[in-house]
Amino acid sequence: MDGNYKIFNDLSKIGSRSNKVLYVSLILTFVSTVLNIFYTYKTNESAKNNFYLLDNGQKLAAVRIKDYRRAVDILCEGHIVNFHELFFALEPDLRHIKRNIEGKALYMADHSVQRLYNRLIDQNYYEDIAKSGYSIEIEKDSIFVDYSEYPFPFRFFGKQRILKSGNAEYRNMITKGYLVETSSTPNNLNGLKIIKFDVLHNQDL
Repeated sequence: MDGNYKIFNDLSKIGSRSNKVLYVSLILTFVSTVLNIFYTYKTNESAKNNFYLLDNGQKLAAVRIKDYRRAVDILCEGHIVNFHELFFALEPDLRHIKRNIEGKALYMADHSVQRLYNRLIDQNYYEDIAKSGYSIEIEKDSIFVDYSEYPFPFRFFGKQRILKSGNAEYRNMITKGYLVETSSTPNNLNGLKIIKFDVLHNQDL
């Protein structure tokens, strides 16, 4: 009788230990799952707050910006400025002009910019610049983007600085258009596109 009781007692201890192991395993699995979910969430949030600084369409570095609205401002204004520099800042070199406009700027905008580019080609605008030997730089004064509606309407206020034989002449420049979100590509890293673009003013100062 005592032998049977001993065997039953041993089995009870084994069963109790097995239950403890099971409970510990379940707790560890639960804690591990929670930690994985938390880590994944934090990683995603961190990635959302990473935005790239761009220079001439090239990624320079990722920076953390916690204020989403500020990040959108930087991204949109950067896209607008970068486009204007690529399209309107010109050197007396047709290859350089073509590389900047056809290889970069046209990917950042829709057919409205393509039509403007074709019109300037028909007017021999770029050939005249190449023959003249002067260069044009873009100076930004301000940018206004209205985020209360979508696509985002914008206006660019700035000047073209024309360098001729060491002398500088200025033309005012006011443009307008809309910004829409699009997929990011190697030719358009920002994931934005300018549509319905138009030059409102471009006159000598």
